[in-house]
Amino acid sequence: MTSFLLDTHTFIWLTENDPNLPNNLREEIDFAPEVYVSIVSLWEIAIKLNLGKLALQKSYETIETKLEASDITLLSISFSDTLKICT
Repeated sequence: MTSFLLDTHTFIWLTENDPNLPNNLREEIDFAPEVYVSIVSLWEIAIKLNLGKLALQKSYETIETKLEASDITLLSISFSDTLKICT
């Protein structure tokens, strides 16, 4: 089975039940052994909401509840992760 690292749009579409996410892909994600989303995606969502460039059906705060209730693993980022990009 395939594991997934969700990008920001895919994560939004999944949590908002948006029809832009095809049903077959939604099913694959639902049955995947491991699904990840980066904290950077959540940061991007928060920034876009603050700038008025994104609207969600539900409040941003519900994302935390959805993550806790799901099998999606939230990936953190460290300073050493950013250093790898610079070298």
